[in-house]
Amino acid sequence: MRPSSSIVFFASTLTTIASVSSTAIDKRHIQAWPEAIRSYYAAASSQLSNLRSTIPTATLAALTPSSCNIASPVMPSISGLPAVSEGLSLYHVAVGRGTQNYTCDTKDPESTPVAAGASAILYNATCMSCIAPMALAKLPASTLLLPTPTDGKVLFPAQAIMSGHHYFTESTPTFNLHTAAHNFGIQFAKVLNKVPVPETQQQLGRDGSKAVVWLKLSAADAPEGLAGDASPVKEIYRVNTAGGSPPKTCEEMPGDFTVQYAAEYWFWG
Repeated sequence: MRPSSSIVFFASTLTTIASVSSTAIDKRHIQAWPEAIRSYYAAASSQLSNLRSTIPTATLAALTPSSCNIASPVMPSISGLPAVSEGLSLYHVAVGRGTQNYTCDTKDPESTPVAAGASAILYNATCMSCIAPMALAKLPASTLLLPTPTDGKVLFPAQAIMSGHHYFTESTPTFNLHTAAHNFGIQFAKVLNKVPVPETQQQLGRDGSKAVVWLKLSAADAPEGLAGDASPVKEIYRVNTAGGSPPKTCEEMPGDFTVQYAAEYWFWG
């Protein structure tokens, strides 16, 4: 597994939670937090307690990017989405925060919106998937309730640092994990399988939009005239999605529009 520098930031988040939990907090303030954010902090706090019961305090405080593989991470699963191909191992985990893009036929309000790609900043969650999977599962929905982050800024509430960008090159999904701080490669992909999110697992967007489908993608050839960047990634999963789905029809919608979404992306190679 590729080490993740996000451990330092996530550890600081856990430290903050620990200090807050030992201080009297006005319950009105907690109740004012949106449910998704309360759930995230509750999960993070619970997992901090579990870590403290199994890992010496000095060891926990000294966690570094090279020591984050505390446990074997388990990717979220959903009925109908094929498992990771045999022989592949986890390379990177990221949380994507951005928009799903759509077009509409403005002359036909009863027509269905058409998907037109996506654009998102990816945030490093590799270590978080190891030490705090319960908190990671709450992150997509909680981050949708906060202002859209910009390049160079951490992703709240997890304080995860940027690991790259997701966008479409022509019609090809592209995962560019190349930043000024690291180069994890550039991978082009194609969708192999998609599974709608069951009602029991729905994580709605701030606008009430339903979660976009979970996906399994495989590595694809670069569009003509372009090249990837030495990425070992063979398969990518989009799971734990929150928001991003369009309205059922184009009624009162413009020709081009976006819907905010967030999701976990698991890269295997």
